Amino acid sequence: MENVEKVLLEIENDDEIMKVRYTGLLDATADMREKHGFGVTKAFLLEKQGHAGLKDQARALLKVLEKLKEHHITDGKTARLIIKAINSLQSKRRR
Repeated sequence: MENVEKVLLEIENDDEIMKVRYTGLLDATADMREKHGFGVTKAFLLEKQGHAGLKDQARALLKVLEKLKEHHITDGKTARLIIKAINSLQSKRRR
């Protein structure tokens, strides 16, 4: 199984990621990961954990970032697509 498929499957099976209701932070994170890389995106999300309304989203997205890193997903566009796919995975899960 390709790394992208493994990451998507792990995300889909992770309740801590899938049960979060995402707002614009998901898109902002995807865009930031593509343009600025892992380190800047991680710092961005760590800062967002300090905001009451964004804490759960930031925590879950940090977990996604770690999964991307574990599976050596280094291409920014690929990482962006995976992060943005979370909404679709959530819709699929609700059916």
